[in-house]
Amino acid sequence: MARKELNVFSMSFLDLLSGALGAVLILFIIVPKMTAEQRNALEQIEQLDVQVEELNSLIEQARNSIPAELFEQIQAQIAGMQQTIDELNRQVQQMQQRMENLENENTRLREELAETQRQLQQAQQQLEQQSQQQNISAGKIFGTNAKLGVICMWPENIDVDLYVKNTATGEICYFEKKNTDFGNLMEDVVSRESDDDDRYEVFYQTGIIPGKYLVYVNIYHNASLEHARSATVDGYAVIFPGTANQKKIPFRQIRLTERGQNVTVGTLEVTETNINLIQ
Repeated sequence: MARKELNVFSMSFLDLLSGALGAVLILFIIVPKMTAEQRNALEQIEQLDVQVEELNSLIEQARNSIPAELFEQIQAQIAGMQQTIDELNRQVQQMQQRMENLENENTRLREELAETQRQLQQAQQQLEQQSQQQNISAGKIFGTNAKLGVICMWPENIDVDLYVKNTATGEICYFEKKNTDFGNLMEDVVSRESDDDDRYEVFYQTGIIPGKYLVYVNIYHNASLEHARSATVDGYAVIFPGTANQKKIPFRQIRLTERGQNVTVGTLEVTETNINLIQ
């Protein structure tokens, strides 16, 4: 019997080979290749799957290697610890909320304190202005519309006289000439009627007259010294009394011990808006 010749390159085999080759070409040409990052990610996923499987295996081994009662106790302890952690987290959140509320309250209180301090400063300024007005308007120059005044005060029951001299003209305002072109003397205090008598002598200008004025005091030369043998004199000069523009300059204290003794208080320099006392 004649053998049939084997043809390994028959049409069926060639068809199969060409199909496989085409599939390979499709994989390498048509389907895009994975990047290195994708391969690394795939490898990490595979490793995690392996670790999960190993962890599950360890848990199963632990379950099988220790008594069920002990395993349940451990699980209960873990659950209790988790509850404690959850409770602590809740308390931390509550404390954080309280801290935030306290910070907001602190900010509000600081703002209120700043506003209160501002109002207090305004009130103090108003009180100082009112005090200045009362100190002058209801005190040493009360009863006049003076813009400038020179006040002379002493407590003793003795005749002390105030003199104001215009250095430019030589004219003097005093008890014998109370009204001059540059100012007026309000009252000549000769004696004290009682211990409560606190009168004073005042030179004043109803309108500012700029210039230089020599101010001095003495004990009247004919005064009786039965009540007192000396006098302690104080006083001050003031411009724009009882207003926000008020300026007040006190005198140095002067001790008079002799009749007719002239003691210079100082030279008062007056401008339209200011005064200065050279003592």
